[in-house]
Amino acid sequence: MFHPEFFRKPCAPFTADVLRDAGAWASAARPNEACGLVRAGRFVPCENVAEDPSVAFEVPTKDLAQAYTAGDLEGVVHSHPGGPWWPSEADMAAQIETGVPWAILVPGDDGAELACHWGAPRPPVFHDGLHVPRAFLHGVSDCYSLVADYYAEQGGPSLPAFARQWEWWASPETPGGLYLDNLEAQGFEVLSTAPQEYAELARPGDAYLMAVRSKVPNHAGIYLGDGLLLEHMHGNLSHREPIARKLKHITHWLRPKG
Repeated sequence: MFHPEFFRKPCAPFTADVLRDAGAWASAARPNEACGLVRAGRFVPCENVAEDPSVAFEVPTKDLAQAYTAGDLEGVVHSHPGGPWWPSEADMAAQIETGVPWAILVPGDDGAELACHWGAPRPPVFHDGLHVPRAFLHGVSDCYSLVADYYAEQGGPSLPAFARQWEWWASPETPGGLYLDNLEAQGFEVLSTAPQEYAELARPGDAYLMAVRSKVPNHAGIYLGDGLLLEHMHGNLSHREPIARKLKHITHWLRPKG
């Protein structure tokens, strides 16, 4: 019913026909990045007017304006020749700005593979009381998106999407860590930075942070109760895991205020 790699499966607005046409356009554009819009169910190729189209893309302003005026803009597609298979920070920021789903293709000689799509609703965290496992892809289906979707399903705080680069935790510009900074900005209260002492008092729905091979917290999850965590680490499917296995790595416990 729900595929773990949902972000690599065709779905509206990125139908098989749209992806076929976009893939042919992307393959022909190599080694440059290709771009186009999904309008009224069809792929509309666009010229890449970026200063250096081999490393970036830019849709002509007039093309976007026409789509917005017509009210039929459904998605944006662009290619990453040679990868990566996930969105850059700039991709994520632009997707948030447009407010429509985006897709990335990795082109080859015979068309292109769908690397990912994002910006549309993800599968549920729980279905019929059971967790629905997800594959990991940074910025698309990762620990932050799992935490955000958990709170959305449970009627908790709304956690907005935010643009982030892979390995952002190594940047000196985020001394506190993006996760800690963003959760506090959304009204979360830090309950404890002595995680082993606090673990016995944790309530279902509390969030926790970890520092995984990092000097700042770069991983988040949810305490489900009964000694279980809701986890999604890089390279793994999301799953429930006993707290004892991860307790020593937890740096912060947080709870939504109110």
